[in-house]
Amino acid sequence: MSNPLRNPNIDYERGWFSVTFQVAFNKSVFGAVVGEACELNALGLAVNEAWLSHPAHTPGLYIDEFRLMPNHFHAVVKVDGVSLSFVIGKFKSYTNHLYLEFKKSGRCIDIGPRLWQSSFYDNLISSHEELETVRKYFRDNPKNWNNDRFGPVTTYGVGNAELLSRRLVAFVASEASPGTVAGAPREWGDPTAVGGGPRECNLEAPAHSGGGSFEASGHCARGEERPVISTFTSPEERDMRARCLRKRRAFIWVCPGGIWEPLPPAVAKACEEGWGFVCSPVPSGTGVNKQRAIWCNQYVIKQAAGVWVGAIRPGGSLETLLRAIKGKERSK
Repeated sequence: MSNPLRNPNIDYERGWFSVTFQVAFNKSVFGAVVGEACELNALGLAVNEAWLSHPAHTPGLYIDEFRLMPNHFHAVVKVDGVSLSFVIGKFKSYTNHLYLEFKKSGRCIDIGPRLWQSSFYDNLISSHEELETVRKYFRDNPKNWNNDRFGPVTTYGVGNAELLSRRLVAFVASEASPGTVAGAPREWGDPTAVGGGPRECNLEAPAHSGGGSFEASGHCARGEERPVISTFTSPEERDMRARCLRKRRAFIWVCPGGIWEPLPPAVAKACEEGWGFVCSPVPSGTGVNKQRAIWCNQYVIKQAAGVWVGAIRPGGSLETLLRAIKGKERSK
């Protein structure tokens, strides 16, 4: 059966092509876009290196501009006597093997048995001008990643927006936190808490080698009254929001999927009394989008003077985001 995505009038064994293919289920497995760069995690770096070495194992293949993004891959290639489908199929097969090895050892998230969607998109490049246009589009892909998708995080807001001007502490934890257990409410900084408890993280500190968590350089002083900012999405984050409400600690809730309607009564009361602020880049009821959630977490971390880190899933986008931001802080 012929592939409906291939043009029968094109010779796919010779010429310049742009190709794009997606991760299975459109999952973000290779890292996260931070600022105007795509910061790759360990799996992303391995896949990136596999593409760079592809021509050495595939005679007739020449690679040009390419970009590995969190959930897809763009590349410009020249083929001479080798089928484009063979080139892409060979790369997908090898990187799928890499993914399975990473998954087996717990170094990346599990998206099922396959890394990639079944086919790919191609376009024959017929002029130098078109080649330059494609090259620029691929180079600019990380820069346009968020600009093409989202408005300001505070486009919609309820409560005291002045809280954003105060010295904040962020709290982040993965949605599928490993080893999560039920139990009595935990105090901030309790060493028996899941993942070692929320720990204030100096962005200069090196990453912890186990479990994807990050070392704490300070401590969670109970006397400090810095507002807590978070997306409050994961179970640990929602638990933190509940404790903020219980202790009347000021908080900022960044909602990736739109502000809840109606707001939970305790949250609405905090907003009315001036110690709560809820904001979102999208209208109520929009629903959570994975890339918008990553972008909102990036905003949360960059707004804060310190970060409390709960359980972080190894190989996930949140781990990559924290590492990338810490690296940028160290280079300043």
